Amino acid sequence: MNQHSNNINNTTSSFNTVKLGLSLCVACALGLSSASVYSAEVPAAQISTKQVSGAISQARQLEIPATTDNNAETRVAQLHQQATLLTGNAQTSLKVTREQRMAVHQKAAATKASQQQRALAQQNQVIYYDFSFYGAQSRLFEDYDYDGFYQTFSVTFDADINSSGGDVQADVFAELYLSQNGGPWIHYYSTDVFTLNADSSFDDYEVLTTLANGYQTDHYDVLIDLYELGYADPVATISSDDVDALYALPLESSDRDAVYVEEVYTEEVHAGALSWLSFSLLGAFAWFRRSFMNKK
Repeated sequence: MNQHSNNINNTTSSFNTVKLGLSLCVACALGLSSASVYSAEVPAAQISTKQVSGAISQARQLEIPATTDNNAETRVAQLHQQATLLTGNAQTSLKVTREQRMAVHQKAAATKASQQQRALAQQNQVIYYDFSFYGAQSRLFEDYDYDGFYQTFSVTFDADINSSGGDVQADVFAELYLSQNGGPWIHYYSTDVFTLNADSSFDDYEVLTTLANGYQTDHYDVLIDLYELGYADPVATISSDDVDALYALPLESSDRDAVYVEEVYTEEVHAGALSWLSFSLLGAFAWFRRSFMNKK
C-alpha cells in the first residue's frame, strides 16, 4: 500500500514538473511574440539614397533634433559604400538648373491627377495655411587632402505650416540646389514626399550628400525649394540669402580630394668613403705641388 502511494506521489510530482516546464515555454513564446509585434510596430527611419548629376545623397526625416545625432560618421561610411556601387554603374548625366526643374513641376501640376490632389487637399483643410522655413543648418565631413574643401556634407532643414486653426498636416517635398561661387542654381537632390505637422520640432529633414564627380574645388551656396504635393510653384524657399549655414560651403568632388602621400628621399654618405675621397684629393694635390716645385 505504501509502495503504491509512493508511486502515485512520484507520478504526480513528475506531472507537475512537466506542467511547470510547459507553462514556462508558453510564457517565453508569448513574450518573444509580444516583443516581435512591438518591434514591428516601431518603424525604422525611412532612408532614401539617390544619385543626381554626380552627387549621391541619402535622406531621412528626423524624429529627434539633428544636434543630438551621434551616428553621423557611421552614416557617412555607409553612404560612401553606396556611392562606390552607384558611381561604378552610373552614366554621366547633364546638370539641371533650377529653372528647368521648376518647368517640370509646372507641367506636372497641369495634369488631371495633380488637380485631383489639390481638390482633395482643399476639402480636408477648411482653414487657411501657408508654409515657411524655421531654419537650416549644414555640416562638413571628410577632407582627405587637407586643403580645406570637403567632399561630403549634410543639410538639415525645418519647414513649418503656419495656421491659426490647430493641428494642420500637409504632404510636401523639397528640391535642393547648389550654386558654385554665385553661378546658376544646379539641382542635386529631390526628397521623397513627407508629411509636415503644423510647427512641430520633430519633423526636420536631413540630406547627406557626397560629391562623387563633376564639382570643382570652390565655395558653394545651397538653396531649398519646398513644394506642396500637387502644386506647381514652391510654397517656401530658403537659401544662403537667409541663413549663413547655407552660404559658401567649401566643397569639391571626391575625384579632386585624393590622398596626398609625400615621398621622402634620403641620401646616405658613409664616413669611410668620404675619408678615402678626402685623402685621395689631398694626395693628388701634394703630388701636383711637388711636381710644380721640381720644375722650378
